[in-house]
Amino acid sequence: MPFFVNLFFSSIVLILMIKAKMMTTAIIFMAVVFFVFKYSFKTKIVFLLILILIFISTLKTYTIPLSYNIGILGKIIDKNYNFYVVKADKIFFNDSWKKVKEKIYFSYNKYSTDPFKIGNRVYIIGKKVKNKFEIDYMANSSKKSIYSLRNFLKERMYRNFPYENKNILFSVIFGGLRGKNAEIFKNSGLLHLFAVSGFHVYIIYSILYLVYSFTLLPINYRRVTTILVLLFYLCASGFSDSATRAVFLLIIIELNKIFGFNIDSKNILGIIGVTNLLYNPNVIFSVGFLMSYFAAFSILQVIEYSKNPFLITISAFLAILPWSILFFEGFSIIGPLMSFLFVPIVYSLLIISLIYIIIPLPDIISNITNVYISNIKYILHYINNYIMYINLNENFSIFLYFISFIILILYHLIIRKKYSEQGGI
Repeated sequence: MPFFVNLFFSSIVLILMIKAKMMTTAIIFMAVVFFVFKYSFKTKIVFLLILILIFISTLKTYTIPLSYNIGILGKIIDKNYNFYVVKADKIFFNDSWKKVKEKIYFSYNKYSTDPFKIGNRVYIIGKKVKNKFEIDYMANSSKKSIYSLRNFLKERMYRNFPYENKNILFSVIFGGLRGKNAEIFKNSGLLHLFAVSGFHVYIIYSILYLVYSFTLLPINYRRVTTILVLLFYLCASGFSDSATRAVFLLIIIELNKIFGFNIDSKNILGIIGVTNLLYNPNVIFSVGFLMSYFAAFSILQVIEYSKNPFLITISAFLAILPWSILFFEGFSIIGPLMSFLFVPIVYSLLIISLIYIIIPLPDIISNITNVYISNIKYILHYINNYIMYINLNENFSIFLYFISFIILILYHLIIRKKYSEQGGI
C-alpha cells in the first residue's frame, strides 16, 4: 500500500489505543510500525515523526465529558426547524475553558427575540447524554462566522422554492437532511446520497469543466478557478467530514496537475486523511469521516481493476455497511441496487437545486418540481412497506460489524484475483 495510506490506517489504530488509555501499547505500536514497514531509514523516520505528532495531538485534544452540566462556545453550522448542529470550539468545565473540536446535535425550541441562524456564534449550557445533548439554555454571542454563507444560500433556496420539499432540494446539494424525509431515504438505503460526498463534489467539478469547454480560459486558470469554487462549496456545505475529504482530494489533484507532483490518488487521499487526524483526532468517532474515507479507499481499490459502475457501487456499499451497522444498528438490504438506480434522480435534483439558488423560477416550475419530489417519496414509501429497513440489537450489531468487514475484504480479494487473471480492464 502507498506510504500515506499505511500512515493513515496506522494513525487510526494509534488514536484508538490512546483513547482506550493504552499508552504503553501505543508506544510499542509505534516502535513495531517503524520496523515492520519496508521503507528506507529516512522514510521510516518521517513516518515515525508524523505518528508522534498524532500522539501529541491526541493527548491535547479534549473530549466533552458525559452527564456534566457544561458551558459551550460554538458556531451553528446547520439548522432544520428546531434541530441544531453546533461546532463546539470551547467548553467551560472544572472552572476553566478547554478547547474542543466536536459537533453536537440537539433540539431547542425555547423562544428567543434574537433568532438563531446558521453561522451565529452561540453560548450553550447543557449536558451530553450518550450521543445527544440536553440543552437548558442557548444565546447568541456574536452573529458572524464563515458558516453564514450556508444560511444565505439556504434562505435564498427557501425564498425561491416555497413548498414542503424545499429541505430535500437544499440537502441534495449541501447535505444535512433531517426529520421524516431523512427517515424515508434512510429506510431505502439512500440517505448517504444526501450527505455531501465525492459524488456531489464530482458533479460540481464536472459542471465547471463543461462550462470551461465553452470558453478560452487557459487550463491553469481553470484549475485555480475550480479550487476557489470548491472551497466556496465546502463552506456552503458546513465543512462536513465527507465534503472536506472530497473537496480537498480534488484540490490536491488540481494542484498535482499544476505543479506536476505526480502523486497517485490513494496517496492523495491518505495525505488528506492524516492531515484531518492531525487537526482533530476525535474525528475518528464521526460516522461521516469513517464512511467517507472507507468508501473512497474501497472505490479507488476497485478502479485499479475495473471501471464497471455496478462493481464500484457495490464496493462503496460494502465499505459503509460496517459503519451503518455499528452507528445506526441497521441497514437496507436493497441499498446497493437503490443507490445505482437513484443516481440519475439525485443528479436531476442537484441540477434543479443549483438553478433555484442562482435564479428564481416561475411557480409552474416549482409546482412540477414539488410533484416530482413527492412522487419520489411516494415510490420510496411503497418500497419501504415491502422491503423493511433491518434493525439490529446491540450485541448482534457488533457480530455483524465484524462479518461485514470480512465480506468487504473477501470482495476486494475476489475482484483483484478475477481481473488480475484477465489482465485488468
